[in-house]
Amino acid sequence: MANQDQNDTPSQLSKISVDFRNREIARNDYQTGDPYNVSHGNAKSDGDEKGKGETNESIGGKTDIDKRNQSIAKNKYSRNNPYNIDNA
Repeated sequence: MANQDQNDTPSQLSKISVDFRNREIARNDYQTGDPYNVSHGNAKSDGDEKGKGETNESIGGKTDIDKRNQSIAKNKYSRNNPYNIDNA
């Protein structure tokens, strides 16, 4: 093994690396039983701050959606009145 010396005892770096990795895995919210993917609740845009995917034609977290709606409210252009050469 590349990280071990000739006696097959782990190097100090290997020992520290294993401990560090175990601590980081313990902090991970997405363990093997509940992996993060497109169908995970925290990936979907469902009104909370975590989801950034698309749900019901809505994309982003709560703040993203609120800010976009505020911007749209100030914007005179919409789906029914799109920005184009005729009304620019």
